[in-house]
Amino acid sequence: MTGHGLPDAETIETVLASHEGAWEAGTKVLSVRDLSPGLGQAAVLGVSATAPDGRRSGWIVKIPGWGHRSLLDSRDSQLDRREAHFFGSGIPALLPRGLAVPPDATVVGHRGLDWIVMRDLGPVLSRPWTPAAATTTALRAALLYVPGARDPGLLDVPWLEREGHAAYSHHVPAAHDNLDALAHEPRLRALFTHEQVHALHLCLDAAAELTSRAAALPATLVHGDLTPRNACLDDDHALVLIDWEHVGVGPVGFDLGTFVSLYRTFGGHGELDEAALLETYGRALGELAGAESRRAAAVGFATIHLTWGLHLRLGPGLTAVRQGLHSDNPGELARHLDDVRSGCLRALAWASVAGVAAGR
Repeated sequence: MTGHGLPDAETIETVLASHEGAWEAGTKVLSVRDLSPGLGQAAVLGVSATAPDGRRSGWIVKIPGWGHRSLLDSRDSQLDRREAHFFGSGIPALLPRGLAVPPDATVVGHRGLDWIVMRDLGPVLSRPWTPAAATTTALRAALLYVPGARDPGLLDVPWLEREGHAAYSHHVPAAHDNLDALAHEPRLRALFTHEQVHALHLCLDAAAELTSRAAALPATLVHGDLTPRNACLDDDHALVLIDWEHVGVGPVGFDLGTFVSLYRTFGGHGELDEAALLETYGRALGELAGAESRRAAAVGFATIHLTWGLHLRLGPGLTAVRQGLHSDNPGELARHLDDVRSGCLRALAWASVAGVAAGR
């Protein structure tokens, strides 16, 4: 459906009328806003509606596969279907108290596409992230271990993503090229020292080794894209997660690693104590698993920094800059490059924990 105009109010009204949901029969759509993320492959629409008695409500309508091809290029054949599978399955009901999905999420089939309709959590999602909220997130992220522990067969569901930490490993060749090009590009020359460039090359070369080690770690259900943009804490301090396209099975520590890696990128305030957050997560996980889990969690956490984090920043992250991203906005360019630099250096700090002898 790429390239098609976005659905209008009348079309969305027709879709809602075709299926029973938390919205009432006769609901009228008042307005539609395009909320599609810049890197997403789905159309995401904010819908304001009114019931027959005049009560207003806000909804998010998400249409996987309607959007453009993402620069991230995950090469995931299930990406357009996985979130609809998730909401149509029994997995959301298995999430323990402290974890939640958007209320009233419903999958509606219309003209060969899955339309995911859910309550609009905009006001809650806009709450600022702080180190204290990140600590609560570390505790809540450990709870994703519970569904698989209660029902081990759950982790064998075929549409769940596998090896999500390595989903962007195809960007490794471009990442090597980008690192080699730094010395010849004035805007990028000071990004890393010669020693840091060498260490980053070594970490990129360790992708297959890291994937092998990750496979030996205890597995858990993972959100797969747990970043501050895709999460919020509600009034009861439950962690509410949106955007489940990458839900899958991965090593313990995976989701905390993605959250920390992109904390500042997506608006988090204050500096995080990564070791303390990992300790909080590892202890909570150990209590749930009934076994010491801190070492395994640390290896999983470090692995995500060195794969998912490095592959995205040094691959599409630097490629976009070399192609002109923010060339007319020095402030945005500086912020983007600061994220690339700081994220990569934080990853290098965890290299030894993941078993990579990178040196710095």
